[in-house]
Amino acid sequence: MKATIPAARLEKIEQLEALRNKMIQAANALGLQHPMVLNYSRKIDETHNKIMEMQQKDN
Repeated sequence: MKATIPAARLEKIEQLEALRNKMIQAANALGLQHPMVLNYSRKIDETHNKIMEMQQKDN
């Protein structure tokens, strides 16, 4: 049986993917150590942690 992903968590996953794409583009243009790239990385970590919290609450 396939479980469905709640809408709020799905939205966060989509946000995570968008941040990841922005980080990759910024890293290609500016280098891995640029503050903008590091900021995207931090936001990705925060979003991932939020997704994990949501998943634990849903289980």
